[in-house]
Amino acid sequence: MIEKETNENDTKASEDKIIASVFLWLERQCLQEYWDLSDEQICILLGSITVPTWDQWKETAHINGSFQLDQETIDKLALLVSIDKMIRLSAPSGYSYDFFKRPINHPTFNGKSAKEFMLENHSVDDFMKVRNHFRSRVLL
Repeated sequence: MIEKETNENDTKASEDKIIASVFLWLERQCLQEYWDLSDEQICILLGSITVPTWDQWKETAHINGSFQLDQETIDKLALLVSIDKMIRLSAPSGYSYDFFKRPINHPTFNGKSAKEFMLENHSVDDFMKVRNHFRSRVLL
């Protein structure tokens, strides 16, 4: 029984470290030369959290290298990573950040960029629509 609890604790600690790593990646993605998201905009994408919460999460990720979030926020983080990957795979070399910010000629987006669409429609299902759009453009 003790061994099982130890394994579960190790797994949870590893998951918390992964969350912190993804969170630090997201902090970098917000920079102007990448996704160009303000603190207020990333707070909207993460579930309408407050800027002080965003700042606290960043500090915790930097200091502890590990922290816990609710499942919906974890799902959104995973989808943001997946969206970035699908854009990188579908965009011409050197244009992946531009593809996140440029208008998309597709009925789902109604001429808006992925960034604009996600800021207006920030549910997990809407994030999946963005990911699936870019995934459909990848040659498999």
